[in-house]
Amino acid sequence: MIAVVIILLLLLFSGWMLLYKHFKALRSANISLVKGEQREASLLFELGEIKEKNRKLEDKLRKVQYELYYEKQKEGHR
Repeated sequence: MIAVVIILLLLLFSGWMLLYKHFKALRSANISLVKGEQREASLLFELGEIKEKNRKLEDKLRKVQYELYYEKQKEGHR
């Protein structure tokens, strides 16, 4: 009877140890996921800023191209 109780206690203890190891692994994986999500959010924010800068530069380019075209048209009419 005592041997059965000891075996059951050992099984219970080993089960708790396995559960604890899995919990630690899941917590570590969750931390990695959170870091990845933070990195993704950071990159998306940077992408938004770069797109805005690109749009402004394209607007400036169009303005300069228009001015050059207008100047050429003026010179052509003279």
